[in-house]
Amino acid sequence: MSNKKYYWLKLKEDFFEEDAIAWLEEQEKGKDYCLFYLKLCLKSLKSNGLLIRNVGSMLVPYDAKTLAKITNTDMDTVRVAMDILTKIGLIQILENGEIFITQLQNMVGSETKWAEKKRLQRQKKDNVPRLSGQCPIEKEIEKEIEKEIEQDTDKDNVVVNCFKYAQKVGVLLTPYHYQELVSYIEDGVDDNLIIRAIDIAVGSGNRNFNYIKGIINNWLSSNIKTLLEAEDHKRKFKKSKSIGEKDGKYQDYAKHLDSKVEGGLSTEETIRAAAELGIEL
Repeated sequence: MSNKKYYWLKLKEDFFEEDAIAWLEEQEKGKDYCLFYLKLCLKSLKSNGLLIRNVGSMLVPYDAKTLAKITNTDMDTVRVAMDILTKIGLIQILENGEIFITQLQNMVGSETKWAEKKRLQRQKKDNVPRLSGQCPIEKEIEKEIEKEIEQDTDKDNVVVNCFKYAQKVGVLLTPYHYQELVSYIEDGVDDNLIIRAIDIAVGSGNRNFNYIKGIINNWLSSNIKTLLEAEDHKRKFKKSKSIGEKDGKYQDYAKHLDSKVEGGLSTEETIRAAAELGIEL
């Protein structure tokens, strides 16, 4: 059964009193700009504040004409609003043309269809007077429901934290990259491992998300999903490499001995020959 997810916009009671919004409303046609801004927020709810179109295999930025169409706003209002919203920092235009709603992270609520159903069931149950206490089975079921809802919320928070960290260190992300992060987390990849992949990519001077994906997928090919497993794998690799190098030295040493006199070497000569190859006996 599909477990569709619902998103909503959360506004604090003093939203229209915040400096940026209050100043925006003071402008001529300011209320139209505020409405346009809120519509952009709604359009970007599922993509964590990013707006860009996927046309075939290309990512195409929204132009004023398209924004006017999807928000039902006249073109002139869109042009002026985009300019103002950018100047006051409510939106950013990223390098590849994406529109990023900077404050959306603090304005999003979400809930899966399953969680909504269970929440409504609990509300309904709470409104019904009980003649007796819950039986043990009912209590266990309710605990499981609460646990599932908490896990779902935790996953959302983990993805958002990874996304924010990537943006903080200069990785350019799209809504589709966000969904790929969701998939990694749902597949059991630890968020600390994702952040390590981001650090490795940035440390090598590559801020491309596909490069980060390559690192993660390389770990997954070895069934590595946690930072501890990655570090353990690295240690084992270094150890095997060291053994391989040591074996190579002994092979060179054996050839070296074969080149010596047929009667063999004395103990001192053997040690001296090994030392020439950097081998301690």
